[in-house]
Parts: sequence; structure tokens; C-alpha cells
Amino acid sequence: METNLRFVEALKNVDRTKFQPVIPDIKCFSPKDGDLMHGRNPVDIARCLERAKAPVLSVVTEEKEFHGSMDILREICASVTVPVLRKDFIETGKDIEETKAAGASAILLMYSCLGKEKLHELYKIAIELGVTPFVETHNKEELIWAAELNAPIIGINNRNILELERDNGDFNTSKNLLSYAPEGSLVISESSIKNGVEVRDVIKNGAFGALVGTALLNAPDLEKAYRAISRSTGIKLCGIMNPEDYRLVEDYYVDIAGVVVDYPVNVPWNLELERAKEIFQSARSPYTKNVVVTGGSLRKVMNIANELKTDYIQIHYTETFKETDAIAEELKKIGVQAIRSIPLNPKSRREMFGTSDIQRIAKMLEESNVQGILFDSREAGNAAESGINISEADIASLLKGIAADSRKPVLIGGGITEDNVSDIVGNIAPDYIDIMSGSEDEPGKKSEAKIKALVSAVTF
Repeated sequence: METNLRFVEALKNVDRTKFQPVIPDIKCFSPKDGDLMHGRNPVDIARCLERAKAPVLSVVTEEKEFHGSMDILREICASVTVPVLRKDFIETGKDIEETKAAGASAILLMYSCLGKEKLHELYKIAIELGVTPFVETHNKEELIWAAELNAPIIGINNRNILELERDNGDFNTSKNLLSYAPEGSLVISESSIKNGVEVRDVIKNGAFGALVGTALLNAPDLEKAYRAISRSTGIKLCGIMNPEDYRLVEDYYVDIAGVVVDYPVNVPWNLELERAKEIFQSARSPYTKNVVVTGGSLRKVMNIANELKTDYIQIHYTETFKETDAIAEELKKIGVQAIRSIPLNPKSRREMFGTSDIQRIAKMLEESNVQGILFDSREAGNAAESGINISEADIASLLKGIAADSRKPVLIGGGITEDNVSDIVGNIAPDYIDIMSGSEDEPGKKSEAKIKALVSAVTF
């Protein structure tokens, strides 16, 4: 019998101009994180995720450690219209027969638990029964074995399932292994992914999509969290000046939230180090990462990074390419990623990078220690003024090509508001939009209405 590829086709049919393929994983309990239902019914969770436009679902049925059951699987399969993957420690052909009878379209087969011979045997049985085998790997050797099968969908588990995911593996496991993945297979990064930034990161590095469970199930608003981590274009929002506005940004599941610290030019959002530290210490959400926008010497930037323990430093002044790369290299040593802004003004680019050629500059940064590339229509000193029109056809086309080809995240900023954000996202398809004044009623005062409108415009 021909394999039922409904699960695979549902993922392939995702409109990637709007969504990243994210498989939500429904599990009642985690050996590492405890109860994940928080008084909810897993069937209600499945329905909620379907409303949030999840293309497929994953359901853990293992009873002892994860508190799942076949009854839960049957109820969920009967309650939703999207294809469902069964996750368990599958050992026999009978397990696959029960999976199909329960209504699931796909089944998890793990090399780490079965070994090569047994997994290949069960793979053939699944094919014969018309159930899609989701082949899970954890190392280079297992990926090579999966290639021998020509498996249509392959998972890379970032944690060791034999330790019941209690280890400290993270999404870098997938990033390090993706180069060994077979061509033609849908490769899914599984486990330990906590937010939309990490989803986009593994996809930018070659994964087709991600499977996310605990981070979603622990979210205060499950539907809002799923839509946020699966949107194709992330949101970076800067210029926060108080803890209240930072919490507002967190409530809307903004991906990256930032402050301006000790900036060389007198801009309205400039903060002293201690005030920025107070804001970051108020952070409570794992779904939002921190960025500090600053500029100046290596010593100054490193002092800010060490004091604030931020996720990103945005180098945003007149630093040359050589200075930028040196700063980014030192930041990398302490686990901080560097974002470098590129002004759209040709004269400024020439002074900073030795050339005004945007594509050449992007290539230079691609090969540097910088981790994110920001195209900003405004100059470093005129953030409160109007800049170059990034919606202009030639510029938009150029930036779209760079965003599509870059192995590093591409951000677009400068003059983005609720009125033009949809056009910018549609015409350029950046990895992130970068917003500051467009989220405010006045410099330093964030507007909930504007933030809501901006988020809604890029979250489908």
C-alpha cells in the first residue's frame, strides 16, 4: 500500500511567505519540566492549535514518563481535521497498526531506541500500512542511515531521548548537523526550542521546520504564542525606556526587545546603563530576547554587554567594517550576538565600509563575526527624522534578494509603521522588521494600540 503522505503534504503546503512550519507537540507531562496541562484538556489544546492555523499536530502517547495515552490520541484525531503524528517509544508492527486505527497519519521511529536494523524493519511496515514514518535522529551516523531509507521526513532531536530530554541539549545540535541531512527530505528540528527567534534560526540554517512542545504549552496564551513563533517575519522593537513598556512588548510576544544605551548621538531614547539594567531585570518572558543599541569603541561596547547580559548588541554608529568585526568577535566569546546596521545612504556606506555597494557590504558581513544584518533607512543621528523610502521598488527588490540569499538573519528598519509594514513584509520578506518610532505616541512612550496593529499585520 502506498504511504499516506498527508502529514508531509500538509507541511509542504504551508504558505511560507506568512508562516514557518512549526509542529506543535502536545504532551501532558515533561520529566524535566513537570505538568504541562495546567488543568487543561489535551483535546481542547489540539482544537486551539488548529484555530491558530497549525498545519499538523504531534501527540505524545507514552504513559509512564510523559503521561500520555492512546485514548488521548484517538480523541484528538477525532476532534481535528489536520494530520496527527504519534510520538512514543514504538517497538512493534502492532504499535503501528494501533496508530493507524487511532486515526494518526504519521508515527515517530527513533534510531536511538531501535537501532538501524529494527528501525528499517518498522519503517517498511509503516510504509505498507500507509502511515508516514517520521524518522528521528540525534547524530551524523543516524542522519546517514536515514538517507539510506530516502525518508520523506526526518527529525533531529536536540536532546537525548534516552535521558528523557533531561539533558541540556539545545537548538545548536540541529544547526551543527543540518549539513549532513539528505537532500529532498523535510528536516525538522525537535526539542528545546523556546521562541520564534530559535525557530527562524534553525530554518535559516537549513531546517524545513521545527517541532515545539514545552515552550508552547507553558505560554500564558497558547494561541498567541503559536502564531508568534510560527510567523515568517519576526518583530524587533526598540527604544523601550521603562519596565512597563517592556512588559507590554512581552505581552504581545515581540521576538526581540531593545533599549538604547550610551549612544554617541543625543537621540530621545538614550538611557544610562543602570536604567537599562533595571528594565532588563524586569524581563519575565522566554519568548522575547534582549538587544542593546549602541555604538563606539570595543572597550565601551564590551562593558555594556558584560554589565547587561544581553542576547544581542546592535552596532549602530559609524564603526568601520574592521571595527565592527573586531567587536563582533569579542562579543561572540561571551555568548552575545552582534547585529550591524547598514545605512541606505550611499555616502555613509562608503565611509563606513569602503564601498557603497549594498550587496558587497552584505557579503562582507555574511563572512564576518556579525550574526544579524540590519538595513536602516535612517542615519545613525537622525532616527527621529524621515529617511530613505524602503518601499521604493528598486530598493525593495534589492533588499529582498539579499534577504533570500543570506545565511544570516536580515532585518529591515527605519520609518516602519502600521500603515506600511504589510507592504514592506510582502515586498522584501525580511527575517525581522525593526521598529522604534512607529510603535510610539511620542519618543519613549510606547503605544499599545500601535504595537497591537504592527503585530497583527505580520502575524497571520
